[in-house]
Amino acid sequence: MLPKAHQRWQQEPARAQDIHRIVDTFNRQIEIDGYSRMVPLAEISDPKNDFNLNLPRYIDSSEPEDIQDIDGHLRGGIPDRDLDALKNYWQVFSSVRQLLFESAGRAGYSQLKVPVADLKAKIFGHPEFTTFNASITALFAKWRKAHTLY
Repeated sequence: MLPKAHQRWQQEPARAQDIHRIVDTFNRQIEIDGYSRMVPLAEISDPKNDFNLNLPRYIDSSEPEDIQDIDGHLRGGIPDRDLDALKNYWQVFSSVRQLLFESAGRAGYSQLKVPVADLKAKIFGHPEFTTFNASITALFAKWRKAHTLY
């Protein structure tokens, strides 16, 4: 198991939470994209690696490129692929996307249905959000009660 240390550690010491993450990742033997990976000895001993344990050789922690949509910038609209990239949110708040966005009148682009100033109120007031928020608040209260010493 090779956990990827943060680049900033070269300039400053690791924080307790960073050390905890490394130890937890190692003890549980889990693989996290861009952070940890089980590397077989055969790969480490391969002549191209020559037993080199330099972490970037085995773990790619580079940030994905921020793709700019020139057509969207010039002609307006929000690329549907950018909205699709938020699929984890849409799974929890399945009808919020339809509430906030509509077709921009051309394939592959959407636009806001509501004024920007009203976005926060629309999201926070939506029944899916209020239900989710209440459930998370209740879970946190339960956890806090179980873990508070006084």
